[in-house]
Order: sequence, then structure tokens, then C-alpha cells
Amino acid sequence: MVLLFFLMALVALLVRLFMLQIVYHREYLKLASRQHDFVEELLSERGIIYAQDKDKNFVPLALNKNEKNLIASPKDIKNPETAATILAKEFSLDKNELLKKLSRKDDAYEIIFKGIDVEQAEKISAKLPQGLFFEEGKRRTYPHSTIAAQLLGFVSKEKDSDQGRYGLERFYNKDLSGEKGVFEGAKDASGFWVALGKSIVNPAKNGANLLSTIDFNIQLKSEEVLKGVKQKWGASSGVLLVIDPKTGRVLALVVNPVFDPNAFAKEKDFSVFLNPLVESTYELGSVLKPITMAGGLEERLITPDTTYEDTGEVKVGGFKIQNFDQKAHGIQTMTQVLEKSLNTGAVYVAKLLGHEKQLAYLKKFGFGEKTFVDLPGEVTGNISNLKADREIDFVTASFGQGIAVTPLQLAMAMGAMANEGKLMRPYAVEKITDDSGNERKIEPQVVRQIISKETADTLTKMLISVVRSGFENKAGVKGYFVAGKTGTAQIPKRDDRGYSDKVIHTFVGYAPAFSPRFLVLLQLNEPKGNRFASNTLTPAFHDLAEYILNYYEVPPDEK
Repeated sequence: MVLLFFLMALVALLVRLFMLQIVYHREYLKLASRQHDFVEELLSERGIIYAQDKDKNFVPLALNKNEKNLIASPKDIKNPETAATILAKEFSLDKNELLKKLSRKDDAYEIIFKGIDVEQAEKISAKLPQGLFFEEGKRRTYPHSTIAAQLLGFVSKEKDSDQGRYGLERFYNKDLSGEKGVFEGAKDASGFWVALGKSIVNPAKNGANLLSTIDFNIQLKSEEVLKGVKQKWGASSGVLLVIDPKTGRVLALVVNPVFDPNAFAKEKDFSVFLNPLVESTYELGSVLKPITMAGGLEERLITPDTTYEDTGEVKVGGFKIQNFDQKAHGIQTMTQVLEKSLNTGAVYVAKLLGHEKQLAYLKKFGFGEKTFVDLPGEVTGNISNLKADREIDFVTASFGQGIAVTPLQLAMAMGAMANEGKLMRPYAVEKITDDSGNERKIEPQVVRQIISKETADTLTKMLISVVRSGFENKAGVKGYFVAGKTGTAQIPKRDDRGYSDKVIHTFVGYAPAFSPRFLVLLQLNEPKGNRFASNTLTPAFHDLAEYILNYYEVPPDEK
């Protein structure tokens, strides 16, 4: 009986061993693996965004800052009341809320406060009771506060990863983010890593650094100029863009109102994050007249000295088109049409062109299509009303009314006149350097030849005359040939029935006119106290143009 008992016990053990080692082998292997193996994600560091100056010195616009996060392990805190008192005093937190968190004895991990400076954390560390400690952390920071905010965008936390929102942070998010790594290892019964155990490391790949085309000094001056002119004329908003018309490089991009990307969560109106230079469209008025004139010159239908009789108005069907000053100016040349910004003169050229060619030139100059700038949210503008082939739509389009374009589209179109008739693709980043040091350069790209060099030179001469004769030379810079054009457009009513009394002022100019180093677009929305852009924006352009010419040490081109 005893022998039989032990024999049955042995059989039972063998059956149990068979079940554990053979039948349920995989399940128990998984359980053991869960107890002893661990997998940790290795986070990558986000790339830095730089501006530069004329001497190629780098200036960081967005980078990562080391910080500390205050963590609590409530189950290890002996006196929650004392701990809550200390933390409430040091971090200006609500003591009662802290006491609730610190009194949870079944809680081993609680985030109390994030984003603490390393120096502050070191000072406080000695005061912390048992159960409170600091963890390493990083946060995206923008050292120049609101400078270039709409160009940069910001970074927000999405679960355990950073996500670029708006601007370059969004457009280049994949490049900036890099790739996460993985660490697999074994731990002992106490939960500590076993150094001699198995370990597999796939290191994280840090994000690429971006070198933007922004010239930091021109950006600072542009911010100052736009802020000043917006305040002076009480405008609701404004934009300022500086580009190199020969390459398409964006040298400065300013939007006002502005926000601080370090504190984006405080903003209640999310529209402040948008970049209206690419994400909004406007009827920009007479600043589009050079586009109409370009078509007439290229088709050899007119010359700068071609004349027509300005009677002060043109009747189209049941509509009456008048000059902005509602006056008749008699016999006028095409150059005078631009100098005096005569609507009737633009209509005269449009009728010579005809609908088909007028529409073709608008499209050639890039209206109705994206510029494909490396910024998110770009819209195409809207010239769809011309598809109906109504005479009145083509007439108003000739002087910039009835069609909507983005400010960037207009800047690039005018830039083609400054660049021997070549339309360039704008870009805001010129070099991407990955974690291994490999560089990817963005080269200037010609989209197409719109008009001949001869036509572009002729238009430039006409626009020089506009600056000198049309604005009392307020936009001119002594010693330099400056080309430019203003535009004053009425803002359509929200119900699309006619126009309101509110206006948009725009100015586009470039210098030195025959070998331009820069092109500036200035726009004010709903300025008060002055009806015309020739009075509000030309002095501001003068100040900025004079600064850039001196900054680049451009020798005078006018003898």
C-alpha cells in the first residue's frame, strides 16, 4: 500500500510536470517573461530651428530646454499635511488639492508640477520630505518669445510624444521629431535591471536641425516696423513679408496680432495661430494693376507711352467703374495709369487683352494655385468667378477687385518682375541636417518664365516712376532706384452684397530696382484715419528698405 501510494504520487508529479513543461509551456514562458523582462521606449530629442544673419551666424529660434518634473509617491509620504504645506508655499499651489493627492496611500506615482527650472529644483530638493522627488524632463522653448511666432508654430504634447502645430513645427514635424528607440532588458525580483542579463538596444534617432532662410536682424526690424505702423493707424491686423526675389528665400515673415509660442495654451482666440500670408485670401486692389499691365506689354498691345483718354469712368452693362478719386484726368500714358492708380486705365488694358489672355496671365503669375511654400495650410486663392466669362468680373479683376489672392501669391508675382520675368517657388528652410550630420539643401526653384526680361525691365522702370511720382517719394530711398506699387481695396460685406467702408492697404516694393536684394510686402487690415495706402505704408516701407540696404551694405545705384 505504501509503495502504491508513492507510485501514484510520482505519476501525479510526472503528469503535472508534463502539463507545465509541454502543454502549458508557452503560457508560463510568457508569464515568466513579463516578470523578468521589460521594454522601455527611448525618446528622441526634437531638432533645433535656426535663423541666421548675413554672415551665416546661427541664431536659435526653437530649441529644447532641460527641466525637472516634481513627482510624488503618496504611499511613501509619512505626513501628507506637512508635505502639502511645503509644496503649496514653494509652487503657489492649492494646499487642499495637494492634500487630496498626497493622502492616497494606494498611489505610487503622481505628477505634482511640471516644467521646473533645474536651478530652482536644486534649491528645493533639500526641503522635500520622503516620497517626493524630481524626474528629468525636456520642453520646447522659444528663446525670443513672440518673434516669428506664426512662422514657427509651436509643439504640444500628444500622449507621450511631441506634435508640431502650425508653422515650421508642423510642416517639418517628421524631420524634427526623429525616431524613438527601444531598450529591452531583464530585471531581478526586486525590479532592478540585471546588467549581465539579456539586453537589446535600438538607440533613438534625434530629430534633424532646420536652418531657416530667415535673417534674424531683418526679422527683428520687420517686427518693429509692422508693430509701429499697425499701432499708428489703428489697424485690426497686419502682415509683413520680405523675400529675395531672385531665389524665393523668405527673409522675414511677420504677423500681428502675435502670440507667445511658450504660452500658446493661454490664447483664447485660436485664429491668432494662423499665418494669413498663406492661409487667408484678400481682394488687394490696385497693387494688382502691374499684373494687368504686364500682359499688355508682353503681348505688345501697349508701351509705357501708350495713351488713352481718361473720362473718369467706364460703363460696363449696368455698372459704372470710376477712378478712386472720381475724377477725369484726360489724356494719360500707361506709366501715368500706374502713377495715379487709374482704374479706367487698367480696364483699358484688360479690354485690349481680352478675357482669354487676361485670365491666362493671371494664372501664369500664380493666382488661383498654390505657391508650394514649405508652410502648412496654404490656400490657392480664388479667381473662379472669371470662369463665368462675365465682362464685369474681368473689368474689376484688372484693378484687383472681385478676385481673392494670398499676400504670398502677390509677393511672388511681383517678385517675377524683379527677377527678369521668372516666377520662383518661395521657401522658408534652406538646409536640413539629420542626427548623423547628413545635410539636405533646398535649392532655388524656377516655377516658370512668365514674361520676357525686356517686359520685366520695362515694368520695373514704370514702377520706379510710380514711387517717384505717385507717392510724393515717401517710399523712395536716397541714392537708390526703388520700384513699388500701393493698393487700397474695399472689404466685401459678409453677406456678399457689395462692399463695406472698411479697407485693406497693401504696398509691394523692391530695391535696388535693377538688381534687387529684397522685396517687401506690407499689408494693413482696417486701418483708421487715412483712406489710402500711399499715405499709411510708404513711410514704413522706406524705413525698412533703408535699413536693409544699409545692413547689406548695398552701394547706391543712382548717380
